[in-house]
Amino acid sequence: MDSIYPANPTNIPPDLTKPSKAHKRHVWLAVLGLITFVLVYLLLTVWFGWSSYSLIYTSITTGQGNLFTWLVALSAGFLTLFMVKALLFVKKGSIEQEYEVTAQSEPQLFRFLFRLADETGAPRPHRVFLSPRVNACVFYDLSLLNFFFPSKKNLEIGLPLVNALTVSELKAVLAHEFGHFAQRSMALGNWVYIAQQIAAHIIAKRDALDNFLRFLSNVDLRVAWFGWILRLIVWSLRATMETIFNLVLLAQRALSREMEFQADLVAVSVTGSDALIHALHKLQAADEAWDRAQSFVNDQVREGKASKDLFAVQLRVIKHMSGILNDPDYGCVAQVPASNPEQHRVFTADIAQPPRMWATHPYNHEREQNAKKIYVPGVLDDRSSWIIFDDAQALKEKFTSTLLSRFDVEYKPDEEIFSLLDKVYAREYLNSRYRGAYLGRSFVRHAAKPDVLYESNIDSAISTLSELYPEDLSGKLEQLRTLERERDLLIALRDGFYTPPDGVIRFRGNEIKKRELAKVIEEVSIECAGVQEVIFNHDKRCRTAHKRAAEQLGQGWDEYLAGLLALLHYADHMQANIADSRALLNNVYAVVTADRNVSSRELKRLVAAGTDVFRALAIVYRDAAQVQLDTGIQQRLEIENWANALGDFTFVAPDKHNISDWLNASDSWLNATLDWLGALRQVALEQLLVSEAQVAGWAKAGTTAMAAPARSQVPHSYPTLTPGEERALQKRLDLWDRFQTADGFVAGAIRFVVAASIIGGALYLTAAQHLLL
Repeated sequence: MDSIYPANPTNIPPDLTKPSKAHKRHVWLAVLGLITFVLVYLLLTVWFGWSSYSLIYTSITTGQGNLFTWLVALSAGFLTLFMVKALLFVKKGSIEQEYEVTAQSEPQLFRFLFRLADETGAPRPHRVFLSPRVNACVFYDLSLLNFFFPSKKNLEIGLPLVNALTVSELKAVLAHEFGHFAQRSMALGNWVYIAQQIAAHIIAKRDALDNFLRFLSNVDLRVAWFGWILRLIVWSLRATMETIFNLVLLAQRALSREMEFQADLVAVSVTGSDALIHALHKLQAADEAWDRAQSFVNDQVREGKASKDLFAVQLRVIKHMSGILNDPDYGCVAQVPASNPEQHRVFTADIAQPPRMWATHPYNHEREQNAKKIYVPGVLDDRSSWIIFDDAQALKEKFTSTLLSRFDVEYKPDEEIFSLLDKVYAREYLNSRYRGAYLGRSFVRHAAKPDVLYESNIDSAISTLSELYPEDLSGKLEQLRTLERERDLLIALRDGFYTPPDGVIRFRGNEIKKRELAKVIEEVSIECAGVQEVIFNHDKRCRTAHKRAAEQLGQGWDEYLAGLLALLHYADHMQANIADSRALLNNVYAVVTADRNVSSRELKRLVAAGTDVFRALAIVYRDAAQVQLDTGIQQRLEIENWANALGDFTFVAPDKHNISDWLNASDSWLNATLDWLGALRQVALEQLLVSEAQVAGWAKAGTTAMAAPARSQVPHSYPTLTPGEERALQKRLDLWDRFQTADGFVAGAIRFVVAASIIGGALYLTAAQHLLL
């Protein structure tokens, strides 16, 4: 074990992992909030239960009960049952596609884990699972008993994470998780989670009791009023418990932030200040590469073949993406400088969210600052993390086989799979000479018509062709992506879709107030528009120079390029229009169902949004015959006719009678149409760039071009969607829905007061037995 276990740092400060004052303060706040929730819940449950028993018992023993007394007694009993049912839950901790390993199957791994657990002062994991996720985490089974008895903690280790990290970095990530194992405040997190399950059963779950009340409310008016009153009280109980529990969550989130910082310091104590930060830096690339690897493997599985080692595919994807992005640091980190290593920073202060694995954690730059506040030098072991397994290659292949066991595939040699993967990444639009100009970006979306992209003044086609895609284009594209990400996150903050973990908005190293967001968004938007204009002008120079060169060559190449550009423009804008109509439908659906009750007015609005989606789809099929594909596009799509490939449009328009079934069926139509348009867009872009490269080669060499194929044709007019023309989404609920969902402090406060008043009335009624007997 000593030969594979990375060395620990020396001279660790004795109080490095000691909980901070802020940590202790948040623990007490969380405990206070949790006690309040539990007391209110238990007091209401016991009160209603005792009142029901007392009224029934008194009515029977004294004979003084009347109809009203029995109604109140039965109502109190119903409310008791409603509260008690939330206690009867068991939450099983689980992971998708679990793959459990034991000390017998992986003795080296367990020796590594046990040694690390002992060094961090953490209990050893109860069970260990390997997963196909870029992740490592603690999970456990929970039930009401865990309020009194601690739950045994299991460890999940994602093999795609192992694949991307060095053994020092993996040790740091696992030490972070063991830091959670050792935290006493982790028990408080368990209690909060149990309370969350109780609250979820009360607030969100609808079952037979709700069906009974709904039935009771719809019978004869002489009985229905009883159901109405009970439904009102149930609503009040849900609203009150939700408000109280939201306060618990606020305290827990603040504590969770401190727990993450403290767990990071546990990792620092056994690996030094750099290993965990390096791991965090690699997670984004590991996430993206694993997603791309799975997408590639899915395509191969559909053809009946697969790689016997998915993890080799992930690493090869990282290598390809590094080349495409012209980023040698993609999926790796720069060397820690020998001088002043404590000043070295991997992350900068921004408002971006952490990678998927740690999406609920503090900001990356804050975690780095915390890890290096007291800098602990460590020896970084750059060997692969796979060395902690006894037979890594056999495990990779067995795990891959388990993941693909549902499919009938033939496992091919690595060379054949890599050749196919390399072919995917050899596509023209991924060529590094384009500096990433066509990676995840549409240049035609900014043009209302394709001809706009030919509106660039150039002196000479040949000289301009040699000037295209300069080295600084990569920097401009990265600057644009950063500005767009900043703008979108600021807008999400303004509209309430995103909330900073600690409630503080930090932007470019400064703290800003929410009322300042509008001004900051405007400033960033202006910056973004300026960079976008520079890049779009370059896009126009590219198209103009190639078309001008094609005109000089003759042989119909200028028309052919124009046809490809028109086809790309058509596919891109039609796809965007349908996706935008779908976004509006999803927005309307979320709004009208926010209070779990759809009025006739809301139903009409939902049907209107569905009709907009239907029309967007119908245009594609109506005009399909007008889309004529050239031979190159046909070969790439492996079809002969666009209209035949799409098929007949048999979908029906929504109305108030069929809207439920229509919504269920709409996804299949939307997905199929968007997939075809996406495929058309991709092959049109590929064919356009390949053809432009051919034209540029002929023009620069001064050779004669072959005759161009017949050009593609698209409808004369079709819907377009340039940035800024998207359908307006409702970002805030109306007053009634805001009241129902407690959306915002004022609405939440009003709902709490109303709900608490109703519960107070119910409590008074059950307490005032002299009024009932």
